[in-house]
Amino acid sequence: MKNMKLHAIALAVAALAMGVTQANAAQINPAPPPAVSAQQAEFPIPEGFTSAYETVDGVKLHFVRGGKGPLVLLVHGFGQTWYEWNSLMPQLAERYTVVAVDLPGLGLSAPPKTTYTGVDVSEYLHKLAKRISADKPFYLVAHDIGIWNSYPMVARHPGDIVKAAFIEATIPDETLYSLPAFVSTGEAPGWHHSFFAASGQLADAMVKGNEQLFLTHFIRHHASNQAVFTDELVDRYVRSYSKPQTFHHAFEYYRALPQSIKQNEKLVATKLTMPVLAVGGGGNGGFGAQQPENIRRYATNVESHVLPDCGHWVPEECAPALNPLINSFLGRP
Repeated sequence: MKNMKLHAIALAVAALAMGVTQANAAQINPAPPPAVSAQQAEFPIPEGFTSAYETVDGVKLHFVRGGKGPLVLLVHGFGQTWYEWNSLMPQLAERYTVVAVDLPGLGLSAPPKTTYTGVDVSEYLHKLAKRISADKPFYLVAHDIGIWNSYPMVARHPGDIVKAAFIEATIPDETLYSLPAFVSTGEAPGWHHSFFAASGQLADAMVKGNEQLFLTHFIRHHASNQAVFTDELVDRYVRSYSKPQTFHHAFEYYRALPQSIKQNEKLVATKLTMPVLAVGGGGNGGFGAQQPENIRRYATNVESHVLPDCGHWVPEECAPALNPLINSFLGRP
């Protein structure tokens, strides 16, 4: 009986010791905050960068930040998140403070409390940038609908932007209404504009449950260098956009296009005078020369490039060609 009591006491002491050890280990290696865990689950954060949030006008914006120096704000496009800049970010971080933001309603950012028009959304981005770089102007690099939602910021606050780079999307104007609805290859480059903007939230209903099929096709069909879009990478974007209401928020940017176009009709009266870089993809899915042609209607000091064999997703498809262009453009006096 005595031995049994001693054995029981020994087990209790061992269990207590194990509990203390585990508690100490938890203090030394605490579990990451839920927000960080969620972000790491969506996309791996580059070394030297951190995931962060800032609430702007009641909207919680997510961004990934790293580096030190003048601010470079990176704004992604449709079907993607901040992660589309992952290969460019470490290079820029050698000389700049790099902030890659998730557009409102996409990635891990909350949806806007205003409309999805360029003027309204660009105000969130501008206020975020000024909180990070309150006393100095900053640089802007935008792709696709990132251009729609940042051009008004540049036009309305030109003194706050040193240079702007616009990649693979036109600034919304009435030329969008002349995009062909049908072509000999069967799928017109801009077919999705009407589909996304269809009344009754038709796109939301049709894509729901088919997110994998839709986004995989959409990304790869608009790419020339499809090899970069591995199943793993596409699956990450699919998971991000499969979160409740994310595609709805993405489509709302297209539904707001007519209003954004009217806003830009007023803004174009005063052209941008700071250096602007316009980059189009010269391959399948790319805007080609249409990209710089459009930007020249809005800016007087434009450096243009059309990258051969690049589709629409230039930051990922053609990083070896694009990244040096961005670095050189931003770095010149």
